[in-house]
Amino acid sequence: MVNISKQLLKILSAEVFQRIINNDVIRLEQLMTAQALLIEANIPYDLVFAAGTRRDASAVELIIYINPTTTMNFTVAFEAGGTTII
Repeated sequence: MVNISKQLLKILSAEVFQRIINNDVIRLEQLMTAQALLIEANIPYDLVFAAGTRRDASAVELIIYINPTTTMNFTVAFEAGGTTII
């Protein structure tokens, strides 16, 4: 478990994850970078996409699995405005 903690801290300190944590609007390339970092570190995750509408901005929900009982969930917007992930 110590190994994944160090890897996860390193990943979360990366600029792209700082933007996600700060709830900044990000570009698709930045999301792909975040996924590449998770894959490289062999950290499991899910990504759920919600298309934008007139009411809600397009967004994704990034779920990072720490262990069987712990996850980190982020809602990431691709444009300004409210988002809804179901």
